[in-house]
Amino acid sequence: MSTIRWAVIGAGDVVERRVAKALQTAEGSTLLAAVRRDEAKLQAFAEKFGVPRAYKDAADVWNDPDIDAVYVATPVMMHAEHTMEAARHGKHVLCEKPMALNAAEAEGMIAVCREHGVKLGIAYYRRFYPKIQKMKQLIDSGAIGKPVYARAQFSGKTNHAGTDRAWLLRPEVSGGGPLMDVGTHVIDLLCYCLGEPRQVSAMTGNVLQELDVEDTASVLIQFASGCHASVHASFSTAAGNQLELFGTEGKLTMKTIEDSELVWTNGAGEVQLFDLPKHENMNVPMIERFIEYIRGGQSFPSEGKQGILASRVAEAAYRSAAEGRHISVLDK
Repeated sequence: MSTIRWAVIGAGDVVERRVAKALQTAEGSTLLAAVRRDEAKLQAFAEKFGVPRAYKDAADVWNDPDIDAVYVATPVMMHAEHTMEAARHGKHVLCEKPMALNAAEAEGMIAVCREHGVKLGIAYYRRFYPKIQKMKQLIDSGAIGKPVYARAQFSGKTNHAGTDRAWLLRPEVSGGGPLMDVGTHVIDLLCYCLGEPRQVSAMTGNVLQELDVEDTASVLIQFASGCHASVHASFSTAAGNQLELFGTEGKLTMKTIEDSELVWTNGAGEVQLFDLPKHENMNVPMIERFIEYIRGGQSFPSEGKQGILASRVAEAAYRSAAEGRHISVLDK
């Protein structure tokens, strides 16, 4: 395949802001088709981005022999259905996060993609930030000794009511509130840097907003290595987006995940600052790496078996909050 020809399923807000342009500008990529049920919005999207094929029904993508891969950007409740149907028709899949409503659905996605010989990636694009890759490299090299504790936050004052993203407030569609929407991003980064999660304890609630989903979640995770991590996700606090890791011989800190700076402090208190800007369109490096993966090149850091980890943690967290006890991530 000289150029990977994409269809995007669910040409909504996130796709308009970043994904469509990334699919058009990434090396070896072209955006051939888009699917959206609202015909007026579909036509507006196709005209804005010059997409030649506009479909109201995803079945038209499954039956289009010119499409090599699909980017699934529908609400979470539809991720499993669209991913598995794409796989059954021989299309590779890059699916928005979180991977699915629950781990069972995610496992089904992995199994069907494997059965039909197609690649599956989950769009945790922050794994591809240069500063995050440097953080992982430093941890793996022993620069902070043995990781002992991590702290992550992803929050902001948000209310999606009345917008195209109002589905995020419907638990049967989104799977939950900020823990699913933004919390899974930092949970995924913790899994990327620290490995397999084993046990979860959590509290969720509505501190400020009366919603059908939680507006605030606090999660404590224990990893197989013994390292502990705390995660805060909220729709009701001032904006925050941090990740810090503390080890026996130093620490790694950043003011925000989105800026270019990573600070390494060693056991002697010596400080080194890394300035590692991300791509101007954060989705491009992820898409280019997935194209390499399709072509049989290097592995994809956020394939299905990695993307499912954040889903397992989130599912365990909701169960912990409901039952008031620690939950093993491996519990069925």
